[in-house]
Amino acid sequence: MSARAHSAAVTAALLDAAVLVEQSGVGGLTVTCHDGRASIIIARRCGDARSRAALVAALALRAGAPGCQRHDYGGEHGPAAWLEATARAGATEIEITTHLDVTTVPGGALATGPDGQQEIIAAGQPLPGGWQWVTDLDEPGKQREVA
Repeated sequence: MSARAHSAAVTAALLDAAVLVEQSGVGGLTVTCHDGRASIIIARRCGDARSRAALVAALALRAGAPGCQRHDYGGEHGPAAWLEATARAGATEIEITTHLDVTTVPGGALATGPDGQQEIIAAGQPLPGGWQWVTDLDEPGKQREVA
């Protein structure tokens, strides 16, 4: 791709993302464009986890995405969790995300299994299949003491 074509693709992505952001009426978002794609990050300054999750869902709906997905990662770089929706605005693929704060406890991070059981996962260890980190999106009081 020539420099001019690359620049045109980034400009088009920026314009499509700008229209979506303007229609949503939300400020404080971070927009990054590259090769005809755009990423919209809803930063912590936009509110608590529930408010940010609602913004991801609202932007995704406005852009025609079926919904958002939660992603949980565990490994040598530490636990991470985020919400993500992929949609289109104009000709641009838009990825909308917000990060979630993983609950850490002495010895590691708190995770919940498919049956609701909670355990501490030691630092650097992967999540077992079907497990999720306990995050700031989870309801307070639903986290129980883990020995």
